[in-house]
Amino acid sequence: MPVTGYERFHPALAGAIVVDGHTDTPSRLFHQPADLSVRLADGHVDLPRLREGGVTTPFFALFVPHFLEPAAAWKHVEALVEGLDGQWRPGELERVSSVAEVRRTAAAGGVGVLLGLENGRCLTVPGSLGRLSDLGVRYVTLTHVASHEWCDASTDEPRHGGLSDDGVALVREMRRRGILVDVSHVSDDAVLHALDAVRGPVIASHSSARALCDHPRNLPDSLVLEIARRGGVVGANAAPFFLDDAAARVQLRRAAQFERRVAELDPADLEGRVRVRDEMAAEGELEMPKVPLSRYADHVLHLLDVAGEEHVALGTDFDGITETPEGFEDVSRFPALAEELTARGVGPRVLRMVLGENLLRVLRDAERLAE
Repeated sequence: MPVTGYERFHPALAGAIVVDGHTDTPSRLFHQPADLSVRLADGHVDLPRLREGGVTTPFFALFVPHFLEPAAAWKHVEALVEGLDGQWRPGELERVSSVAEVRRTAAAGGVGVLLGLENGRCLTVPGSLGRLSDLGVRYVTLTHVASHEWCDASTDEPRHGGLSDDGVALVREMRRRGILVDVSHVSDDAVLHALDAVRGPVIASHSSARALCDHPRNLPDSLVLEIARRGGVVGANAAPFFLDDAAARVQLRRAAQFERRVAELDPADLEGRVRVRDEMAAEGELEMPKVPLSRYADHVLHLLDVAGEEHVALGTDFDGITETPEGFEDVSRFPALAEELTARGVGPRVLRMVLGENLLRVLRDAERLAE
């Protein structure tokens, strides 16, 4: 049984599996190589902090920038995977690809890392979906900030009214292979289209509640309910601009300013885009309002009210965001969220489900279908 420390909230939480459904650690390592086995001075994820937070199972998202054409996007995926190769340490930090491996690694005291793909634009490259299966990738976020050849994004103009015919075929093939369809970032119409095409559970790995924060990346209650009705899961995102309306307005202005400043860059200049982002942060313009951990808990509780206890999870977006809620600064702070939710009436059984069991359930359902 894994030792996570959550039994201090209730004996029933002993050995809890704790899943962070979305971190951008592979991209962070791509731009700033580091050794995850030691405590890092920046970022949000490393092995010491995962252990401190009792996080047994982080998802590492293989993030593909929206401006890369499919062939270049696939090469970037391969580069991200290669960049992780030196991080794996048996018994400590291991790559896993099944629910059985998650539980076995946690029981042995290790941290098991699952892989997801964020932005499926590259899946038009022949053989790419099969390669993802071979790598053990367990979900695909269909797009990112821009609509592409087969899926519309929530923050861009629609091109297909949801999914194209190719998109429908791709999500059905994902389902057949046991890869979960992730509808975070996609347009509202694309969420409904994916649900109809898959005819089974989908996830939103890192999306909060639009009812509490009016950002197009968040999900309205109607879609939260539809995902739950099909057996899926919504993972609450911890980014302040998905939690608070004032922060959302700042982020949308920041995004527009960023796109203006990178417009002259070569689309392949990934380092240049990071440099512009860092320059903007150093200039301190458009400062993000402070958002407390309690606001993140508000979203989790709202999703529980709408979707029900079996359909809510956590997907922080750590290592992909520049600000975090006060009191929830990195993966070491997961116990603070557990404490907040406990104080606000979430019992140990439901807390255990939100921390990890709900995501494991849909992963196991996908495995059974593939089997």
